[in-house]
Amino acid sequence: MAKNDHGSRNAFNITNPARYRCQIHHYHRKLSRLYLSVYQGPRDEPAFYLLFADVAYIDAPMSWLGAEFNIAARDECIALMLEIGLVGEAIRQFPEAYAPITEYARLYRVRSVHSEIRIIASSGSIMRAIPGDIQ
Repeated sequence: MAKNDHGSRNAFNITNPARYRCQIHHYHRKLSRLYLSVYQGPRDEPAFYLLFADVAYIDAPMSWLGAEFNIAARDECIALMLEIGLVGEAIRQFPEAYAPITEYARLYRVRSVHSEIRIIASSGSIMRAIPGDIQ
């Protein structure tokens, strides 16, 4: 089961996450769902998939090495949301007004060799297969 707490390390409990590579498989714009294919080593078939739900932001290349997804502290998530315009400066004076957004938003991060992957979503989960209409 995936961890969902701010500040969680290795949110998907992947053993040896550095041995995996991730690739964006599909983004379902209307449902705000992001599907990643996760490959172990040089294999051509995904070992599993990751699904991120209620995606508000993606900063990632199409593929990268490493699958150690950490969930940033709540303050870091809010700071990024401010930086990219998902929430306004009024959050500093009226944080409760933004609670419906900030209560559920999680900043998932992976530090890859060449970049930092950032995804703001309400949740993430491991899937053994993806729906047939997405393949």
